[in-house]
Formats: sequence, C-alpha cells, structure tokens
Amino acid sequence: MIRGSIELVTNDMIQGWIVSEDGRIRDRTLLAFHGDDCVGAGRVNTFRADLADAGMGDGHFGFAFPISVAGEAVASVVLKLEGSDAILLQKGAVVTAAGVPVRDLGRGTVRERLGSLKWALKHGRISQGDFDFLRILWSTGVYERGLVRRNAADDAVVDKPAAVAASLLEAYLQADVEMAVERVRSPADFAREIARIAGRQGGAPILAVHTRERAVLRVLEGSHVQDGTAEGSGRVSHFVDYPLSPENLVVMDARVSAELLLPEGAALDLMSALPTPA
Repeated sequence: MIRGSIELVTNDMIQGWIVSEDGRIRDRTLLAFHGDDCVGAGRVNTFRADLADAGMGDGHFGFAFPISVAGEAVASVVLKLEGSDAILLQKGAVVTAAGVPVRDLGRGTVRERLGSLKWALKHGRISQGDFDFLRILWSTGVYERGLVRRNAADDAVVDKPAAVAASLLEAYLQADVEMAVERVRSPADFAREIARIAGRQGGAPILAVHTRERAVLRVLEGSHVQDGTAEGSGRVSHFVDYPLSPENLVVMDARVSAELLLPEGAALDLMSALPTPA
C-alpha cells in the first residue's frame, strides 16, 4: 500500500511525503505533471522526523524538488511514481481546466446539515437508510454499500449498481435525477473525472464508483471538510482503503482526497447525477 501527501506547491517547487508498506519507495523517482506535461522530477529521500516518529521506517520518505509551471497552473499539478500507477493529488486539486474552483465544506455547514438530518429523521421526513447514508457521507466523504442481499427464499440477489446509485444520489439531491456514467481505465483518468464533477455547475459533487473487476479506492476521510482530517492539519493522516468489486458500490464526495489503485487492463464506472429539469 502506498500513501502520502503533497503539502506545498509553488510555481517552482513541490514538496511532501510518500511511503509504502515495504519501505522500498525510498530513492524512487517522482514525476510532477500538469496535464500531460512533465514539469519536474525528483527522488524520495528527504528525512522527515514526523514520519520517523510515526513509525514509518527511518523517516527518509520526504521529497522536495523544483518544478516549472505558471502561477495559475499550480493547483493542477499532480505527482506520479515512476514505473507505477500510483498518483498523489493535492487536497481539493483541480486536475482539469474546469474553470470552477473546488471548494471544501466548512465544519459549520456540516454541523447544520447533520442537525437538519436528525430533525428530518425524528419527524419521519426521511428513512433510517437515507439518514445513515447522508450522515456518513457528509461526515467522512465516503459511503460503502453492498449490492448482495437475500430475498424471501433466502437466495442471494445482486442489485444492479446503476439502480442503487440512482437511489442514493436522489436521496442526496432530494430530487429525481438524470444519471451519467463515465468509464475510466487509469488513475489519471479517474483524477480528471473527479475534478470535473467537483467543479461543474448544477450537479451534486458526489459520485458512485463500481467495477466489474477488483480495485482499491483510498480515501482520506474527512478531507472534504475544512479543518478536517486533511494534509494541512499539522499531523500525519492516513488513507482508508475501500475495496471495489462487483459486489459493492462506493459513493464518494468529489471534494475528498482520494487515490485509485486499478490493475492494468481493468475499468471503473463513475456514476454521477444532475437534477431532472422541471
């Protein structure tokens, strides 16, 4: 497992940390990209006392190296581990030129939403299932839903992922929705599509993720909330791995910090929604 953080980016420098469970990431090369252009490269070899104190090997898993991008492109820079599909995104990064900044939720907004949610449940305005879904999604930025259930004959039934996704996204928007499905085949395509959904106008900044193969969605829970468990909080935060398979569906806020581990040749369906025009 690989995890890490881009902590600082300017037009001429990038720095942060990246670690792997086997520790073999030390001295590997990182490539900085803006779109399809490589704008810098450097090695993972800087000593970080905070990483050593957190039990991450000898702590030599930091990086800091020069890059060259225009000032307006700084927020779009991503890092790729050379020879790997691993990718690091900035918190709230805009990977494509969406033209709309991605904004995190404030803690006050989340508290207000959760308060309204409790009132709605108490007065029978929403179901317990929708309450649990929205409470978890607003708090952590991610929600996992199994697709396998038992019918009256105790036979296993696998629900269609598109139907489940539509139901959950309608609960979020409180409206009928028009579904859109985008198939991605690489972590870079995943990052671009997430940024597009986060920055678009008129639709919910959430999406449902499903694959017919096996993959892993790594999420920094709470990173969509300002002052949440994000890279800028002053401590080492850890990503939580959500396995993806034909038997489950993961709904995520597009503003959360996330990485995708996708086997070569595999594909992922990203389902998003817009309100149905009146």
